Amino acid sequence: MAGAIKDEYVTYAPAGETCPLCRKPIGKLEPVYRAEVERASAGPAVVYRHAKCVRAVGGK
Repeated sequence: MAGAIKDEYVTYAPAGETCPLCRKPIGKLEPVYRAEVERASAGPAVVYRHAKCVRAVGGK
């Protein structure tokens, strides 16, 4: 992931999303952090990251 990340809130991801931190698929009922990643070439991109992965890297 490139750019600044701004976590917004805990939610559930849409089907087919993959956590960019661990590169594993996100399960149907796994809590995730929804975040926006700043991009230079376009508007911000929405990403979903496992709550456990965010905590493991020193996030929430």
